[in-house]
Amino acid sequence: MRAALACALLATTAHAELRPRFGGSVEATLLGAPVSFDPVAARTHADVTVVGMVFDTLYDLGPDGVARPHLAAAAPVFDEKHTTARIELKKGVVFHDGTPLTAQDVVASLERARKTLRYALPIVTSVRVDGDGIEVSLASPPADLETLLALPQLAITKAGKAPAGKVLGTGAFAIEQADLAHHRLVLRAFENHFAGRPFLDRLELRWYDTPDGEARRFETGNAHVSTRGVSAFAGGTPSFQSREVSGPAALLVYVGFGSAHATLEHDPAFRRALDLGVARGGLASIGSGEQVLPTRTPVPGAAPLDQLGKTGDPERARAQLAEAAKHVPDLSSIRLEILVEDTRPDDREIAERVGLALDKLGLAWTVTQVSADVLRERIASGKLDLWIGQLAEPVAATGVWWGAAFAAGGDPWPVKGLQTGTFENGAAAKVFAERVPIVPLFFRSVRMWYRSDVRGVAFDALGRPCFADAYLFGAPVPSRGRP
Repeated sequence: MRAALACALLATTAHAELRPRFGGSVEATLLGAPVSFDPVAARTHADVTVVGMVFDTLYDLGPDGVARPHLAAAAPVFDEKHTTARIELKKGVVFHDGTPLTAQDVVASLERARKTLRYALPIVTSVRVDGDGIEVSLASPPADLETLLALPQLAITKAGKAPAGKVLGTGAFAIEQADLAHHRLVLRAFENHFAGRPFLDRLELRWYDTPDGEARRFETGNAHVSTRGVSAFAGGTPSFQSREVSGPAALLVYVGFGSAHATLEHDPAFRRALDLGVARGGLASIGSGEQVLPTRTPVPGAAPLDQLGKTGDPERARAQLAEAAKHVPDLSSIRLEILVEDTRPDDREIAERVGLALDKLGLAWTVTQVSADVLRERIASGKLDLWIGQLAEPVAATGVWWGAAFAAGGDPWPVKGLQTGTFENGAAAKVFAERVPIVPLFFRSVRMWYRSDVRGVAFDALGRPCFADAYLFGAPVPSRGRP
């Protein structure tokens, strides 16, 4: 049985005609530095990608967005009122150290996530052990319990605790070496994964703090996979022939607000001014050719931007800033700092586009690059003005997107509606426009180029690469004109 059957549906016909073989090592890249190996703390694309390989969830989302049993043995069994669900667990699942997964591990993990991320399991009031399974108590009949239980933040950890020291999950890969200082994470195949071990023996993941570092490494043939193109220079030719694949536009890039100038940054009028001032049309050229969909709404599939959404609306933006100035008398003397993560090179360009909007509003600004750890720490402490952030959620999970977007801005508004089942998209959109907890900029897909000797590369419904299905086949084919 394969380790990541959900992604196998995306394999091409050509791939299906080849017989996968076990063995070998692949070097691939992450879209930035992973900050935490704790599922509950996963926020960025890099975070959820690593969590998805090292840990497992009760259900797994296929490329079609449909949740299927993973650690769970079957779909939930509900009582007559649909306010209690029993979930049987698969037998024989073990952690990377060989200890068995128990219902107690599952309950402790879900309870920690439920209390920490209130939007992730809003309708769940409690989880308890029920024999070899678990019983989930619900505040209202659920529409998408299995989808919620497939969120990477709800992955199961040992005893439900945040990983400390040696990271132990039940996932298809185990962490062999975490050299975060040198931007390197080495994973090894977990031989006893309950769904079957990955084809690869080892997977080495790297991330880069220069715009061309990743493409240079792929161009020379040292890396098997790249998310920033096949060569560092236009017209360059990689050593080996390559293919490419793109995931869904499931990654939201946004502007977040801190508290360094609390009177200003907590002011909804200032936030609305920035939202109205950003010319989102120019953001479509960000990146390396992947799909980029500018947006003012933190939910995929929103209506395309109108002309003012693309160019910005300076007149209305200045009116909102004038409203904010009533509460911030020293507004003209403030210099705003925009923080970006140094291993996401595109974020600096994004921050500079945001800075152009601040220029038009007459506000001074600067961009500061910091490490992923420092950025996370400063967000948590509020000791910053603005930052460029990411959210990665399942494309079709509308309520999760609203909950995550408000939560990213420190606003719990959607939780009550999500808990009672009275949440409405229309009401959420109206409140979001009034409060602007974050400023959505665009949704993007992840595009990967991979060497001709790599097969089985695909994405899941969260836009994460499914490396558990990747395998090596034959020798790489030199590019035309290369020896």
